[in-house]
Amino acid sequence: MLDYAGNNSQPNDFSIQLLQNLQNLSGAYPIIRAGGTTSNRAIFVANQSASLIEAFSASSPDQPSSLSIGPTWIQSFQQFPKGTKYIYGLNFGDGDVGLQQTILEATNAFNGLGTSLESFEIGNEVDGYHFSRMANSIFLLTFWKQYAAAIADTAIGATLDSSLEPLFQACAFEAPRHLGYNATPFWNVENALKFGIASTGKAKTVADHDYMGSACPGAKPATIKDNLLNHFHMTSLMYYHSYLGNYSSSVGIPYVLGETNSISCQGQVGVSDVYAAALWSIDYTLYIASLNASRIYYHMGTPYRYSAWQPVAHNGTEKHVKPLYYGNIFTASAFAGGNKKVSVLVNETDFSAYGIYDSRKAENGLESVVMVNLEMWNSTQAVEKRPYTKVKLPELLANGMARRLTSPGVEIVRNISFAGQYVDGDGRIVGRQVVEVVESGEVLVGAGEAVLVSFS
Repeated sequence: MLDYAGNNSQPNDFSIQLLQNLQNLSGAYPIIRAGGTTSNRAIFVANQSASLIEAFSASSPDQPSSLSIGPTWIQSFQQFPKGTKYIYGLNFGDGDVGLQQTILEATNAFNGLGTSLESFEIGNEVDGYHFSRMANSIFLLTFWKQYAAAIADTAIGATLDSSLEPLFQACAFEAPRHLGYNATPFWNVENALKFGIASTGKAKTVADHDYMGSACPGAKPATIKDNLLNHFHMTSLMYYHSYLGNYSSSVGIPYVLGETNSISCQGQVGVSDVYAAALWSIDYTLYIASLNASRIYYHMGTPYRYSAWQPVAHNGTEKHVKPLYYGNIFTASAFAGGNKKVSVLVNETDFSAYGIYDSRKAENGLESVVMVNLEMWNSTQAVEKRPYTKVKLPELLANGMARRLTSPGVEIVRNISFAGQYVDGDGRIVGRQVVEVVESGEVLVGAGEAVLVSFS
């Protein structure tokens, strides 16, 4: 957060502009989740003058092995545009000392964020913890309920404002790969809700995480073709989220993808940091929106390969947007105004299409159609040989206006545009906007392109 947002003396105008772009396009600022592995390692030091002190190890150069935060840390959460909301990740520390530390951290955040606090998240991917108390999800529930009650009583209790509850995003589990339970319940949202979290009344949302592959030590290297531009691969992983989202909704608690991106362990060079990631993110976000999942949170960090932007100068490179940000502005445009319902229209391995509807209209609510051509196309291939898929829209939708996301190839980092525009070094969307008139209801979508067709 310090890199991304800055502080009172030096706010990060680059990040602020990039968030403002998304608000200008969609009508709302994204909710910021400040969490992940580092939240499990953070401790709050009340008399620390520095906002953040980090220690890195050679084995983990992307993320600090330990970190402490002081009272001024909260300044970073006060720099983004007014109206920005935050999910604040807390350390799920062990024992009485851990509980007291978590309460201190939560109290500082609660007092500093005020109405900007969307929710707290206690721990990150606790199913990967090596504590005996986390042997299975039933053990987790005992401690989660204890921590949630203590935080609510201490941090929130002084306000005597019951409208603040519920104030927790629960679970935050690793990618679900098991449903139901055997001898002991599997780690998944359904079991956590069944065995006690739902009945506490403290869970505002429940979250799972997921990635399309891994760059962690020992993992099979990911590729653009197999891990990103493969609609079937993505939908096969989303089967679990579809089931869990349906269950969560049935008990009245919204389900979210609380942490996700292309390739885990901060992304893979040549896969997560190229144009293919933007194309994948559109297909991924829209497919998730067609399920019983209310939100999706893309993980990012200053040096991470899969970030949407690098907020400050780092390792010899200046601040800049990365290809994923173009996926962000595409989907922000598709969801403009909010209250959207998404349906899957085409569901092929290398081509997908989605209808986006105004959920407030019982009939004729179709506002736009998105088409994503996931066919591989590299910048080294002859431009004139780029294949195009012709899509014929129904006569009722013949008079649309198309905006195109394109690039010379899926493997490149620059020369990306959406509707003819690009993001400059200050974070502004610049250039003359190019909107194509859809004639006779026909739309051409090139290999490695996505097109948003809007209807008046």
